[in-house]
Amino acid sequence: MNIEIKHLFMKAWEKYFPDNELPIVCFYSDDIDDIEFPNRPKPNKKGYTCIFSQIAPVKRGRSRAFNMQNLGCFGSFLPFGFDINLSEDVKNYICNIERVKKSYEHVESVYRYRPPKKAPGKYLVFKRWDTLEEQDNPQVVIFFATPDVIAGLHGLANFDTLTPHGVIVPFCTACDAIVGFPLSELESDDPKAVLGSMDPSARIYFKPNVMTFAAPWPKFLSMLENINESFLETVGWSKVKSRFQKIK
Repeated sequence: MNIEIKHLFMKAWEKYFPDNELPIVCFYSDDIDDIEFPNRPKPNKKGYTCIFSQIAPVKRGRSRAFNMQNLGCFGSFLPFGFDINLSEDVKNYICNIERVKKSYEHVESVYRYRPPKKAPGKYLVFKRWDTLEEQDNPQVVIFFATPDVIAGLHGLANFDTLTPHGVIVPFCTACDAIVGFPLSELESDDPKAVLGSMDPSARIYFKPNVMTFAAPWPKFLSMLENINESFLETVGWSKVKSRFQKIK
C-alpha cells in the first residue's frame, strides 16, 4: 500500500474522530512472515470461540492471521471463504440453535443472493491501521465504533453517492459483515460500506454501544478523499466531536 495514505488517514482520524480507536484492516495473503498465527482456541461452553474474541488482540496492535486450522468457530469458514459449502451443520445452527432464520430454505435463499467466494489466499490477515506496511494490501477497513462515530462514517460514505444507499445493512453473521459482504462489494462498480454486528448471537462480544462499519478499499479511499470538504468541517460536527471523550 501507499504509506502516504496510512499517514493521511491517521492525521484526519485524529482531527475529526479524536479519542476513538483506530480501525483494523483485513486482506488475504499466501505469506504471513512474522505475523502471529495463533493456535486454535479451546471451545467455550457453547462449543466455539467467536472470531471477535480471536481478533481482540489486533485492536491492541497485535497482527494475526487465520485459516481453517485455527479459527475457533466453524461458522466463520464460509464468510471467510475457507469452506464455501453451506453445510447441514451451519443450517442447523442458524435455524435451530441461534434461531435467526425460519427454515433451511430461508438460509439457502440468503446465500443465493451473495454466493460465498473461495478465499483468494492461504491466510486471512488482520492488522491495526497504524501497523500497516508497504507490502500490505488492505481490502477492507473495519471500524468498531459508537453511534456518533458511525453517523460520521455513514455520512462520509454517502457524501459522493448518487443514491441513498452508500451503506448497506444486510442480514448476516457479524463476521460476514466485516469480511464476506464488504469483500463482495469489491466486485461492484459502486462499492458500498457495510454496517454490521447485528447478529444477536455475536452481540455479547461487543460493548452495548459499539457496532462495526466495514468499508471495502475503494469506498474507503473515496471517503478519505472527500473528508476535508465534507460536513466534518462544520460547526455541527464539532459539537458531536466534543462528546467523544465524554462517552468513553
